[in-house]
Amino acid sequence: MKRKRSWYRFFKNSAAWGCLALCLWCAGSALKSWAAEEGTDALLFAAGMRVQAASSPEKKEPGVSGISSLEQTKLSEQGGEALFLADDGIVPVLGDELPGATATPDPERASAPVEEIEVDGGTQISNFFVRDTTDSGTDLNAELLETPAVQLKGDGSVEILIYHTHTSEAYSKNYTGFYYTDMDTRTQNQEMSVVAAGEALKKELEARGYGVVHDTTINDTLFNGSYSRSWEVIQKNLEEHPGIQVTIDLHRDSMTTQEGLKYKPTAVINGRKAAQIMLLAGCNANDDWDDFPNWRDNLHLILRVQQKAAELYPALCRPLDFSDSKYNMNATTGSMLVEVGTEVNTVSEARYSGKLLGEVLAETFDGLR
Repeated sequence: MKRKRSWYRFFKNSAAWGCLALCLWCAGSALKSWAAEEGTDALLFAAGMRVQAASSPEKKEPGVSGISSLEQTKLSEQGGEALFLADDGIVPVLGDELPGATATPDPERASAPVEEIEVDGGTQISNFFVRDTTDSGTDLNAELLETPAVQLKGDGSVEILIYHTHTSEAYSKNYTGFYYTDMDTRTQNQEMSVVAAGEALKKELEARGYGVVHDTTINDTLFNGSYSRSWEVIQKNLEEHPGIQVTIDLHRDSMTTQEGLKYKPTAVINGRKAAQIMLLAGCNANDDWDDFPNWRDNLHLILRVQQKAAELYPALCRPLDFSDSKYNMNATTGSMLVEVGTEVNTVSEARYSGKLLGEVLAETFDGLR
């Protein structure tokens, strides 16, 4: 009888240990999949290893400003080279203690440093800042008081288009504190490109009741002519979905000094790193384009979005870029261009920013109903 009880205990204990091992294996697999999706930053955050943002400095008027990837388009057509010139509005954020920041580059490959920063500065309008390069004399405080022309129903019908003029703009997989000078800044893998940020934006807007089309057509197989091709994408979608009021051209920026230092614009929001976002508003004050008379309609909406972003997530957006530009923003009275991070931001940070931008836009649209 004693021997039977001994065998019984043995099998009972073995079964219990087996169940425990199976549970641990399942939990480990789930954690591995989640970490692969969200990146090491989210894993560290879940473990309680939060990173803190540096305090913001006093706001300054802009001096020599950065050259965005949009301006690189014009320069590349002229055979020029675009560089981001560090000057004001650039403050280091976080430090060498960051995960991977002390990694050692392969000595067989040429590399250069990456600096994680928070882009600030500009002229204050309401609770946010603007870099106005138009010389148009536009009273932005007065324009902010104007009601945007769009009024979305938020009933699930398609009212928003997300597209990418430069669809293959890529992000990094990890942050290491350096980059290889032969790095590929473009990719057809849409899980690693600006498309990933666009998909996160789409999901958040849909979760808030807004109907969205995310067109992932590749428009930059040849860089020149990208805007002509994306214009065709816009018109195709407007024809298929006549209820579209807002078009969002989602890009990824690039900031590099003459010495080869690349900047990684980063904000820490709710303990997690996000790629800083820049909104761009076009201007036609000098009547440079016959087909862009209603540029103020876009401006009214973008000012409201920037204001809401500063209210919800003060560090998320860089100063609004108000410039003499069109960039297909003549498509609707709710057209905007958005830059999410640079090529040395991680795709996890870009996806998080897409989600946050979706929250900001939804709150803005809700307030206009």
